[in-house]
Amino acid sequence: MRSNLSRVLTGIADGKKRLFHATVFQNKREIPAAESVVEEMSDMKIEEKRSSLTVPPDTSWFDREPEQFLRRKEFVAFQEIAEIDLADLISRDRDTVQRAQESLSEKSIIINEIRKLHFGYGFPFLVYTHDLKFGEAIPRHNIEIDKAILAFDMCDSLRRRHAALSHAIIPDAIDDLSKTMDRPLVVKNLGSGVGLDTLNALAKSNGAVAVVLNYDTSRQAVELGERITRHLEQRQAIHSGIVKYKRQSLIESAEAADMIIKIGVICGLQDDVAAVLLTDDFKHLNEGGKLIVSSSNHHMKCTDPLASFLIQHIGTAKDPLAGWGLNFRTEEQLRCLLTQAGFHRIEIYGDNNYPGIDTMPDTIRNGVDTLPSEVMGFPHYGSPLQLPSEEVAQKRISYNWIAVATKG
Repeated sequence: MRSNLSRVLTGIADGKKRLFHATVFQNKREIPAAESVVEEMSDMKIEEKRSSLTVPPDTSWFDREPEQFLRRKEFVAFQEIAEIDLADLISRDRDTVQRAQESLSEKSIIINEIRKLHFGYGFPFLVYTHDLKFGEAIPRHNIEIDKAILAFDMCDSLRRRHAALSHAIIPDAIDDLSKTMDRPLVVKNLGSGVGLDTLNALAKSNGAVAVVLNYDTSRQAVELGERITRHLEQRQAIHSGIVKYKRQSLIESAEAADMIIKIGVICGLQDDVAAVLLTDDFKHLNEGGKLIVSSSNHHMKCTDPLASFLIQHIGTAKDPLAGWGLNFRTEEQLRCLLTQAGFHRIEIYGDNNYPGIDTMPDTIRNGVDTLPSEVMGFPHYGSPLQLPSEEVAQKRISYNWIAVATKG
């Protein structure tokens, strides 16, 4: 399988010396780094790289009647806050598109993080914490733009996913599996980023975990994760020495494990590439082990139109036309991928529908993660900058699938 994995992930290199191997999955959540390919194989066309690994942006829903969407009240309101004509983002003139994106990234810390790296850890981390100090300082920051983005239901789904994983799904799976195996677990967090959800879950594990191996290529994410780990160890919230970070690509992970956590990694991947990674996870799990994996779902396509429009039309600093593509999987499509990889007893939840959500304290369910701010000494009031309206929240739409699948 290792050779198959390498062929799939490096086949697009066309014999180039610098392979995807070292940087294929840049940072966490977010997924694999199509942008890493851009940086590491600059002599290849962006379109070729994206089509080989990740899905292209699907803007067909918008393209049929763009004027109808641009006239919607939420589009108009965002234009007024951002002082930008959103029509410039779909201009046929590349320079016009680039100027519009640069204007937005000079005013919005969140959009600046997205343009720096679509699949990096930075954007979701800002959503988890609502602490903009974790983003890069920008020249003309307008906090109202970032508050508007954080209030998008699709954007907020990342905060909800983080709460689900940190306080329900991962700790429950650890407790269940450690009792079944009657021993502490070996856990791998692949594409971990900071590893915040696993650290939160570990604080609830009460000795049920022997070691956590976090794999990520981002220096900033790894250093912050290590700093948070030391903070938790010093306060005896977790056992000392069991959390380890490896600044390596997740495809370099070869250890056997009882649990593998892979959040945001396959969201933008073509199904055949995702299938190789999931099969590799199956191979490295011990019998009876569990995989916890997330995927974007069909609601991310256009259920929240303004959020989808921005995601799909914000390119990178190197290519303003390289919008962010996500794989809009149905529940059945994700289940099929896991089944084909060999998994059984597959449970799939949404970020707004999982065991324990209705009994979760409101401070967690509708709160933000302040632990990183506490560790860094950043002042944080403990409340979100802005959440979706009550009317939107009551719909309880899930934009992410979270699957728990068992080997054997």
